[in-house]
Amino acid sequence: MRRFLLSAIILSVICGIFFMHPEQHAPTQENPFLTLQHIMELAEASIVEGEIHYWASLGPSPKNLSLEDLESRADELLGRIAIFEEPEEPKEFKEPEDQKGFAHAVYYSKESVVKGGKDSFPEYMVVEREQELQSGARARLLLQQMDEDGRKTMHLLLTVTREGEIAPLSDLVSRIPAAFRSEAENSNLSFCLTGHIDGELLPGQMEQLAREITREIGGDQVQSVQDRGMVSVTGYTPDLGDYLKAENLRINLNLAMRYDDYLGKTVIWAGTPLIAGQY
Repeated sequence: MRRFLLSAIILSVICGIFFMHPEQHAPTQENPFLTLQHIMELAEASIVEGEIHYWASLGPSPKNLSLEDLESRADELLGRIAIFEEPEEPKEFKEPEDQKGFAHAVYYSKESVVKGGKDSFPEYMVVEREQELQSGARARLLLQQMDEDGRKTMHLLLTVTREGEIAPLSDLVSRIPAAFRSEAENSNLSFCLTGHIDGELLPGQMEQLAREITREIGGDQVQSVQDRGMVSVTGYTPDLGDYLKAENLRINLNLAMRYDDYLGKTVIWAGTPLIAGQY
């Protein structure tokens, strides 16, 4: 139950962020990972992980959709990502044995007190699926049906993560939206790289480094926040294209840093338009 609640909260937060529809602006670089990699180079950080977050509203749910139907839909949607992958060294495909996930439904109506009844259809449902892809990346899919203004709608959140080499993620930048374009009413992508900087940086040093990096890549409108040793800086750069607007400020760059005493390193996150995961 705790895992379900956490996943539902994460999906709600992501949906909330991305309902702020980004304004379109042509980037000077087509692949946002190129700019994020440059940021890591400027920070003298080694890249340890890359992430793609894709959110989409799939429109109204089919009438009388059951939890089993939603599970089948989630499995089909996740399967679309696997077929886009082109591993450098082809290998025999094996059905993944470690596929994980859960399914959960909430029933509200009186006639659906007894689950599985003829007219028993949940008011809220969420399904999670995880699968390791052939490239070494890991995909996590959350598919949610919820009630919005009196109609049941379906939302998709796909997170693809890879440790170490991120080239396979770069290949998916355009392929993920293409996989769902015919069904997505609204959609957004966010990207994030995680890196390690040797040694400890104090909060003041982190903020100074983040501001220097932002200026180096042509960023402006820089805003920063410090909280318990963590520094988060947002700004805008034309190199990253689409941006969000908050209080008349354009945002498409988010840098965050904190010292990890277990690793003995300063961890840096670089994301666009915002860092969608935890940091």
